[in-house]
Amino acid sequence: MPLIAHVLSVLALPTPGIPLLIGGCGAGRTHALHAVMARLEGDTTPVYLDVERLATTPEQCYRSLLRHVRLADDGPALPAPASLASPRDAYAAILAVLTRARAASGRPFTFLLDEVLDLRTFESFPGLKTLMAETGVALGRSDNRFVLATRFRQRGARLADAWPRIVPVLLDGAPDDTRGDDALAALDPVERQQVLALTGGRLGYAVLVGAALRDARRHGLADPVGALTEQMLSGSALERRLRLSYEVRLQRARGYGALRAILDVLAEQQPLTLTQIAQRLSRTPGSTKDYLSWMLDVDLLTVERKRYTITDPLLRLWVRLNNGPDAPSDVLVARETQRFALERLAGLPEAPVAVARPASSPGGIIEID
Repeated sequence: MPLIAHVLSVLALPTPGIPLLIGGCGAGRTHALHAVMARLEGDTTPVYLDVERLATTPEQCYRSLLRHVRLADDGPALPAPASLASPRDAYAAILAVLTRARAASGRPFTFLLDEVLDLRTFESFPGLKTLMAETGVALGRSDNRFVLATRFRQRGARLADAWPRIVPVLLDGAPDDTRGDDALAALDPVERQQVLALTGGRLGYAVLVGAALRDARRHGLADPVGALTEQMLSGSALERRLRLSYEVRLQRARGYGALRAILDVLAEQQPLTLTQIAQRLSRTPGSTKDYLSWMLDVDLLTVERKRYTITDPLLRLWVRLNNGPDAPSDVLVARETQRFALERLAGLPEAPVAVARPASSPGGIIEID
């Protein structure tokens, strides 16, 4: 069943489930949430909330909700923000909005909570150490409906085990209705297949490479490898997104410096065992195992048969390009991107042939002759 239809079917159950969309950076979580919102039946009022933006203090979050969500005048009484005596009171008021409030139309809400795990930000406030468990119970008992999303696969899987009514929905490798046909419509079938292969099927990456390819065509011939090369240059849209993915995941984990060193090691050679990584870092296997577990927790790494790899192939390319003291040269970006593309496109028909000489076109794109 196509992904969006599957999510809608979960919401339509006699006791609606709570879909949890799980997909890494660039997988299309936000796109999928908005696609669900556009296709919801009219018996509820949909509200999209980016929890990552709202997760400051409980009091500020509550004030933001009251400004953003139109509530029924005759609904359950909610406290005035100025009357809240503690972060605990403020979070109770947030849950009241999410679980008991009704829309101005009188209909129940369907809340689409992007990056729902950022609610954990509030755990550092007094009285809120158990808020995640309490939130799961409250959402499970509510007559409102919910669609959740997270970029963290491991943490999302644990949330699905802990919260009632959760139905995990994996976006990585999802059916085509989440891939944004409109965003890639200008590409022919072979180019579309190549762009998706180069970007690991991640919608956010594919849209940026596809847009670069379309722009390059205004100045002459272009191909997906050249478009990807241009997007790996420092300051490009895709390069900035990869940098953000890198920083966000490292900041959500612990041991920032050591984790960067491990990524540098795996960017040059993978897969590697724990022992091999420890030797390259000159650290004990025990401490290295802790570092690796923190990186698995935020999906920076994947482990199979005790061998570790960087989960996102494009992020691995970005790390390899940016693990030195200076920004990578255009020549280095072109050479490493061609090497990456040859590996990714090896099994596809009509893959472009990469050569070593990059040249800047009138449109600023790197041409691969």
